[in-house]
Amino acid sequence: MALVVIFACLMKYPGLRFGGEYAAATGKNLVVNYRQRGWLVFGLFSISQLFSMVFIIAAVSLFTSGLLQVALGFETGPVMGVFILLVLVAAMLMTGHYKVLEKSIKVIVVFFTLLTTVCMLMVVDRLDWSVSAFALPPLDVPTILFIVALVGFMPSPTDASILQSLWTVARAESEGRRASKEESRFDFNVGYITSCILAVFFLFLGTAVLFESGVEMPADNAGFARGLLEVYTSVIGDWSYYVMAITALCVMLSTALTVTDGMTRMALAIGSESLPEQDWHSDRYYNVVLIVLCLAALLVIQTLLQSFARFMDMTSVIVFFIGPFLALLNHRAIFSDEIPKDKQPGRIIRIWSIVSIVSLFLLMVVYCYYRLFVSG
Repeated sequence: MALVVIFACLMKYPGLRFGGEYAAATGKNLVVNYRQRGWLVFGLFSISQLFSMVFIIAAVSLFTSGLLQVALGFETGPVMGVFILLVLVAAMLMTGHYKVLEKSIKVIVVFFTLLTTVCMLMVVDRLDWSVSAFALPPLDVPTILFIVALVGFMPSPTDASILQSLWTVARAESEGRRASKEESRFDFNVGYITSCILAVFFLFLGTAVLFESGVEMPADNAGFARGLLEVYTSVIGDWSYYVMAITALCVMLSTALTVTDGMTRMALAIGSESLPEQDWHSDRYYNVVLIVLCLAALLVIQTLLQSFARFMDMTSVIVFFIGPFLALLNHRAIFSDEIPKDKQPGRIIRIWSIVSIVSLFLLMVVYCYYRLFVSG
């Protein structure tokens, strides 16, 4: 499946990159551009995002709550675990205490990346590097579902482009200047390439430690988190268990904070474009929307969670189906008349973007065909 991860990283690159570049060039977020496309486009976007953001928050919270239980050594059900985590996340966002974690997270991420790289290098000789090992398995419904799940979240949902545009605008307002095209592109490329490399490393680690030994990951979130940590301890020793537990928890807690804050800001941006007469930028609106999204995510887990793996697959499919449409909207935004030609991406990226959009839509058609006609 390494080729699938690489395919996902290549195909999603343009759509994700355009968010920050659009904001840097115009000083506006992507939600504003979507509204300029008309009420039909904006309405469909708003409905899909208000739907998907709840599932994304729920999925990230479900996994992070598993790490929280493992790192702190307590056990509870998935719903209560997510409730505890979301209370913590909401409290940190509303009081600003997340800034303490924000200051140290870069060091923690570097440490986590180094440990993952070391583990990857230590298992290189266990992997099958023959050409046949990289071949895709026969296409059937489970394989297609797995591919779609990988493409949906690898290396991140296309929704992240909207969050990137929101944060780029916010940073420009706080710094009093817009980032240049080169600055925006460099910042994005560093983070994106790192994420893609880590995604491939995780796949190789899982293949070497789990697949080759025939070990199956537990179906619950805490068990899955514990199994993930044991991948590391089996390679570098038992001493690393709690070190990795705390490190992974900090990384995922930061992710949960980032995702929840970003989705709240996106919901506020949608509200601002829908009802501009309201003061959507006030703390009161932020706190209310934040609480509503957290409660909605908790309700989704309470009503739809059957197993950790199935819920993550369902969320991945939802994210995947929205992705190609967002990539198309982002392509139209960055190559629109409001962007000066000298600030638009070059011809290679334009072609790359078109190929990516077509490829993602084709994969969607293949998935629908297998789901509707082959599985029956």
